[in-house]
Amino acid sequence: MSSSSSSEDELPKKVKEHEKKNKRKSEAVDEPEQKKAKKEEATGRLKDSDGNEMFEIGNLRYATVSKFKGKEYVNIREYYIDKETQKMQPSRKGISLSKAQWANLKDLIPEIDKKL
Repeated sequence: MSSSSSSEDELPKKVKEHEKKNKRKSEAVDEPEQKKAKKEEATGRLKDSDGNEMFEIGNLRYATVSKFKGKEYVNIREYYIDKETQKMQPSRKGISLSKAQWANLKDLIPEIDKKL
């Protein structure tokens, strides 16, 4: 009977080992999906209705880069949460800067920082 009890003792061990191996295999299968999701998180940003990446400034304010009539613009806009749909929508409060205006603003930042 001692031999049967030892084989019975080994059975739970074998089951546990089998479960561990299967768990490792399932984790290995899930890994690419997890890495893919992380990549999307790392590089993925909110996008506006035109598919432009949205860079969060804070307090529902975002900057985007868009094209209009063949020219590129930097848009800084305030958004709001629509009460009915609970989706973020652009408000009328915002500004659109041409590339030249954006370059001028960037050049002025050190002077503006001194005033703050």
